[in-house]
Amino acid sequence: MNLGELEALLALIASVGPRVVIEFGANSGRTAKAILRNVPGITRYVGIDVPQTYVTEKIVQRREVPERPGELALDDPRFRLLLARHGSHDLTEDDLPAACAAFIDGDHSAKGVRQDYRLAKARVRKGGIIIFHDDNGRDTVDVSVVLDDLADHGAEIIHVNGTWLAFERV
Repeated sequence: MNLGELEALLALIASVGPRVVIEFGANSGRTAKAILRNVPGITRYVGIDVPQTYVTEKIVQRREVPERPGELALDDPRFRLLLARHGSHDLTEDDLPAACAAFIDGDHSAKGVRQDYRLAKARVRKGGIIIFHDDNGRDTVDVSVVLDDLADHGAEIIHVNGTWLAFERV
């Protein structure tokens, strides 16, 4: 994450008083560990990722596939890692708990962002929040293009100025 983004992410997640959080793209578990440490009231945290053998669609993400997914958060009993061969593409909404917050920072292809958003919309309760990372306008990832399209079709996506974060209140 860029300077100041973790603090912004923590504030956004804390703003909904979450009990359950879902993270698409848990990577090493660093973000999960920070959220679990700094946001009170969380009883369950589900991190989703892929095995080390997974090949990402976006070339820029190929070096981001974790060697040991979730490793930094595995010692917290509230954390559960969902490791799926193709990440969230292998999941349905029934595989995920109802949640108060979702953080989307996994597959940055258009298909991946749309799948993660679809799952998050199905599982995040009213009054919750969906947060996206890598809304940076760069063409190496499809996050900004997808968010712009979602906004053009009625989603109330808000970009956090000075960061690569965006969010939607549910």
